[in-house]
Amino acid sequence: MTKPVRFDDEAEEELMAAAIWYEKQQAGLARSLLFAVNDAVNRIRSGPSRCTFEPSIPRALQVRRVFVQKFPYRIIFTVLPEEVRVLAVAHDRQRPDYWRHRMTDSDC
Repeated sequence: MTKPVRFDDEAEEELMAAAIWYEKQQAGLARSLLFAVNDAVNRIRSGPSRCTFEPSIPRALQVRRVFVQKFPYRIIFTVLPEEVRVLAVAHDRQRPDYWRHRMTDSDC
């Protein structure tokens, strides 16, 4: 049985901000981004333990990442007992690790 994937509010806001930005650049690009993110989420669902550990975080915290194809984003997540928690939809080239404050030892 697969666990549900839940986006933290901040991660959802990041995704929506990125979609709005891409749509302003070119009509239909937001839709492409959202499809690519959905594909990445499906890869997480099918096997979260196959995803790479986020190298900037101690492995003991079990924070992983999956890249969004065709876009410079990665989904940062951790697997909890009841769900997969998405901490961030992080741009690969802007403000690395800005999202670290979102995790606590009790959550991850």
